[in-house]
Amino acid sequence: MEFEENLPAPREAPNASIPVDTMPCVQFTNATGLTDSELIQAETSRIIYGYAVPLVCCCGILGNVMNLAILTRRKLTKSFKRLEKAANMCLIALALSDFCFCLSAFPNSFLPSDDLYPNKGFLSYYRIYCPGILNIFILTSTWLTVTMSVERYLAICHPFKQTFYLTIKKTKIIIIFVYIISMIFNIPVFWRYDLREITCNNGTETYFQPVQVNLGQSEMFENIYRILWAIIGNFAPLILLIGFNILLCRKIHKSYKFRQRFRVDEQQGQSDAGQTLTITLVVIVVMFLILVAPSEVVMHIGQIMHRANEPAYKTMEIILNFMQSINFSVNFILYCIISPYFRRTLKYILFCNWAITRRKKFYLEVSMKKVTFSHYNSPRSSACH
Repeated sequence: MEFEENLPAPREAPNASIPVDTMPCVQFTNATGLTDSELIQAETSRIIYGYAVPLVCCCGILGNVMNLAILTRRKLTKSFKRLEKAANMCLIALALSDFCFCLSAFPNSFLPSDDLYPNKGFLSYYRIYCPGILNIFILTSTWLTVTMSVERYLAICHPFKQTFYLTIKKTKIIIIFVYIISMIFNIPVFWRYDLREITCNNGTETYFQPVQVNLGQSEMFENIYRILWAIIGNFAPLILLIGFNILLCRKIHKSYKFRQRFRVDEQQGQSDAGQTLTITLVVIVVMFLILVAPSEVVMHIGQIMHRANEPAYKTMEIILNFMQSINFSVNFILYCIISPYFRRTLKYILFCNWAITRRKKFYLEVSMKKVTFSHYNSPRSSACH
């Protein structure tokens, strides 16, 4: 899958049809000769990739750091039962993947708008290798979400089978397996771009420009890989998430109706954590369907209809890519809204050190005053006078 088909994509030069070896050194941000659609695309790209995406990535980095800090707290993990610990491990793995995506996507905002680089430095190599890195974390986060959906489905709809399938050891193996397979599957993407040297202004200036090449120098291999990515990275997880989410919602609704009808109260402490995890998962899946699925569907429709290079389609892709980037940054807000324990722990982390320091200082001052007062009022001190 191409980096431009994910998030966030470097801007393409409007005059990319000019042969690279004879390309004049001009700034493609110049609006001269551009159509209205191309102007809209350029302005949308400038705003989203220049301002919106960096802001979202910064929020995602900070939010996922807080997610990791809270979800890995010993007090939280000790309060969970075995099944809840397995689900919490998936949330930790998802937060780590989302953090790595936001961290890897942030430098994209510093790429030049004309896609020309004066030397083979960090930005030029970042431009050609970052697609593979981002695709690894995109695929990892997608299949970790599917893993959590399956886990919650077994825990709620098949409670008698959960003791066999949902163990902490098996959950760790699945998480490691997802990370490894995601890395292996995206290895070909690291060979999708190459740096081509171009000269301009009568050979006085030299630049390097990323050029996309077919994987394995074969168009057939390129098409096969795209089809596999569409199945494994898009449509298969999308179908699984929709199916398991529908089953979960139906089961939750039936359970709620049953409790309302017979006035059955669940045991507090046994259901609260599991119920919070289930609601959290459902919301994560819904956000995935809203923010990620449209981008993938539109991408494949554009390829099928051969409209992927049209300015109107590119503008839509930029907006959908921005929506997709939000998906990797918003989980912290969801956890704060849904989980009371998450809010209390966040408040403790942010304010506890300050409060504890003040409290210790206050008690120390009070104790010192008591010691001083008792010293001056003790019989021995009175006898000395």
